Amino acid sequence: MRDPPSDFTFDAYRLLLDTLDACGYESLTMREYLERDRLPDSFVVHRHDVDRKPANSLVFAELEADRGIQSTYYVRTTDEVFQPDLIRRLEALGHEVGLHYESVDRADGDPTLARDVFGRNLAMLRSLVSVDTVCMHGNPLTPHDNRDLWDHAGFAEFDLLGEAYLSMDFEDVVYFSDTGRTWRDGALKVKDHTMGEGDKRVSADSTHELATLFRDHRVSRACVLSHPNRWAGDVVELLVERTKDTATNIVKHGLHQLP
Repeated sequence: MRDPPSDFTFDAYRLLLDTLDACGYESLTMREYLERDRLPDSFVVHRHDVDRKPANSLVFAELEADRGIQSTYYVRTTDEVFQPDLIRRLEALGHEVGLHYESVDRADGDPTLARDVFGRNLAMLRSLVSVDTVCMHGNPLTPHDNRDLWDHAGFAEFDLLGEAYLSMDFEDVVYFSDTGRTWRDGALKVKDHTMGEGDKRVSADSTHELATLFRDHRVSRACVLSHPNRWAGDVVELLVERTKDTATNIVKHGLHQLP
């Protein structure tokens, strides 16, 4: 039996996708999850936050499209990420594209300004693709939670189906995230946590362990969040990304120790 590939590489992501396909899990976008009257018995909502290095997202999108998998890509409106041709390509491959909003951060907590920023950014993305769902960007270094936008706004006024953290039933769907370069929950998920999550009885450290959970059908319904910028196609890129995440995790641990 071959050893599993190095973690957080494109090969490791292929392993996860192929395991899900072989084990009969249906793949859903966030849009499909919210629109369907009846959900499959076994499914995975593939969600990607495009924080930086958007070219890596295109690699993921093509790997998924080659396997007939449709995912949801939430893109920021930063200069690095907001590349119109790439965003259109994500949709052309069959994927859902949504806004990875950070309006409360950009408005420094001002709710009126945050609504305005959100509306402008949503319109900018909608000039390129259809947008039905959104997802907050969680910067661990700011004091704000971008989900607080919805204390002062409603999905209907922006013609949205919902928000990835707020509109999924996490008592029914098990949530896995690669934040902190681990699939295991803990202090490194500073803002990347669900609202009203049920008791989670399974976890994984590595992508290989996560694939094993699905192979053994220990999870029937899941949402899997991955950040393509954390994943690498070669050893050099992998070392660079590991170094960045290690530095970020040190800061997160420090913040977690503050009173």
